Amino acid sequence: MNRFTTVLFCLLPISAWSSERVSLADAAERFAERSASLPVGSVRAVAIDPQVPLGICPSGWQWSFPYEARTTVQVTCTASPTPSRRLVAVRYLVDETGLEARQTVSTPPRRHLVAARDMAIGAVISADDLELQDLPVKGRAFSSTLSDPASLVGLSLTRSVRKGESLGRADARSAQVIKRNAPVSAWSAFPGGRVVTRLVALQNGKAGEWITLENPQSGRKIKGLVQDDGTVKVGGGMISAEAAQVVAAVVD
Repeated sequence: MNRFTTVLFCLLPISAWSSERVSLADAAERFAERSASLPVGSVRAVAIDPQVPLGICPSGWQWSFPYEARTTVQVTCTASPTPSRRLVAVRYLVDETGLEARQTVSTPPRRHLVAARDMAIGAVISADDLELQDLPVKGRAFSSTLSDPASLVGLSLTRSVRKGESLGRADARSAQVIKRNAPVSAWSAFPGGRVVTRLVALQNGKAGEWITLENPQSGRKIKGLVQDDGTVKVGGGMISAEAAQVVAAVVD
């Protein structure tokens, strides 16, 4: 079952429904009512001509809710050579208790990834950093659509998170790792701009680590701090434009 959808399949008897010439709207209403254990007449199809027939599917119609909010019914026929799919919007007139509905039928909590501990921006996520929790739809962040730890393990956080906070696709990206002997973009900031040059990394490094760089032309070595975007900042904080040209953190 797809973890992002609520799906209930039902194969409808072809002979019974075709003989009654059931409309698509009626069939969608009956499916939604049976799925929510509601009495007949509790659901109404909207924005559809009630005269449109359901038709016949040789392989049997497959009914489902393609979205978390069960306000859209999907009916699919997989029979060759003309497979088809139709969507019908529905409105609930009563809830599961038989009372007049004031909102759509509630959906059960779903398991989503949350942080197992506080983590800073740039941290590389491991399996031990993640937990699965049941969070109701209304109680979780909009971006939290992940339930598989493998989708985040090995990635780098794009923001700081607190323990128990839900995690989504936008919260992590591929970890920027500097490889030994690879060329890197090194820079120094000064009031009004920055100086950028190409140096060679003499060691591996991750975001937040200090590594040694070398000027391939002069052989001069300097220390730099690996940034989240894969560049390396040399020098500490803002320095003068002149000092930015020749960074003071030189190591022999």
